[in-house]
Amino acid sequence: MRLDQQIDLMKEDIISAVQACIQIKSVKDIEHASEGAPFGPGIKDALEWTLALGKMFGFTVKNVDGYAGHIEMGTGELLGILGHIDVVPEGDGWSVPPYSATIVDGKILGRGALDDKGPTLAALFAMKAIKDANIPLKMRVRLILGTDEESGWEDMAYYLKKEETPQIGFAPDAEFPVIHAEKGILHLELAKSHATSFPHLVSVRGGERANVVPDRCDVALKGISYDDLAKLLNNFSFPEGVSGTLVSQKLEQEIKLIFKGVGAHGSLPQNGKNAVLHALKFLRTLPLSSDEQQILDFILTNPGTGFYGEGFGVALSDEPSGKLSLNLGILELTSDNTRLVIDIRYPVTYQRDDVFLPIEKIALNEQFRIKILNHQEAHHVPKESHLVQSLLKAYSDVTGLEPFAFAIGGGTYAKALPQGVAFGPTFPGEPEVIHCPDEYIPINNLLLTTKVYAQAILNLAADV
Repeated sequence: MRLDQQIDLMKEDIISAVQACIQIKSVKDIEHASEGAPFGPGIKDALEWTLALGKMFGFTVKNVDGYAGHIEMGTGELLGILGHIDVVPEGDGWSVPPYSATIVDGKILGRGALDDKGPTLAALFAMKAIKDANIPLKMRVRLILGTDEESGWEDMAYYLKKEETPQIGFAPDAEFPVIHAEKGILHLELAKSHATSFPHLVSVRGGERANVVPDRCDVALKGISYDDLAKLLNNFSFPEGVSGTLVSQKLEQEIKLIFKGVGAHGSLPQNGKNAVLHALKFLRTLPLSSDEQQILDFILTNPGTGFYGEGFGVALSDEPSGKLSLNLGILELTSDNTRLVIDIRYPVTYQRDDVFLPIEKIALNEQFRIKILNHQEAHHVPKESHLVQSLLKAYSDVTGLEPFAFAIGGGTYAKALPQGVAFGPTFPGEPEVIHCPDEYIPINNLLLTTKVYAQAILNLAADV
């Protein structure tokens, strides 16, 4: 039986497995971390569930102290497939419960459906199809299950210290056909204490992760007339998809507002509408103190100008990977302190300090402390390499679509390998829904992706 027919027969099992995995809320929860669960109980449950599925399929499995795990078949040199089972927080704006894995119009909806539980399980079922077909392999195929991809990659650092590093492989965690270059990633924290407490801005809070465009911002104010505030809010012009709402009663001392925007992946800030920045634009119209105005102006002028680093003067670009991107992912402002976290994706021909030093100069000039929270070097595998060409052939042969290799701003586990690339699951021309409300994977795409991954494994590892 041909592999694609075998995968078609597994359709209901694949769908059920993806739904079951989505229903495990595997968001990082350090507060409840414990031995064997360094990133919290939800991620532990998702890791153990996936390893159990691999064991049921007859593969060799290993849990590496809860930091990661792997599912393996075959003998010989190692081919790595690097997925992850942790997810970003669900956020607001869902039409279905975000962990229900509801099927709507042929799509499985849920946090992690596309990033990265669906494609990770597609790779697992691709391995199962090859095993069931008794196709001999000349390599070990190891599906590595990460658990901290959406945060600091502590999982992969721990795993690769303990286990063998595959020399080649792919991450099923981005887009088709093949991503051969990934921009450098730099997360910066800027913080300062205010010389005197702010008289009006009690708190402005928005965003949970640096790599997500905030879709909500909560504001608390004092010392401003409720009626004046209501009038200004009513007359303020927000773009489509953005709103501001008064949520306090007129007689309350502190007035609270909620601003809603549109979430997106932090590497594509232009695809979202940053609720924090739109909240600050409204707040800037209020009769605030000069110190309050100054802090808002700094944020709106620097991280808040453009999507490509224009405000900080780091709008870099190159031919292999395109423009730098910059996202204001977190703002925590109180009457006494300000903290903001920005996510930067810089082009592959540049170095960290080409970006960091200009921003540091501006930050220090405004008395901000600046700290590097996370940094990943840019990564590049030549288009003509055996790895890239083998994957392009698998993609083209299975789908009939044009094969090409390109660069992205998103960072995947491909960077963890000497020769690693990102490979699927989003097909060209499809909407960007990872990290968004109603994240989904179409069932037809899930099956097609499984077939592509099976052929890719054969192209790289089959003993023919």
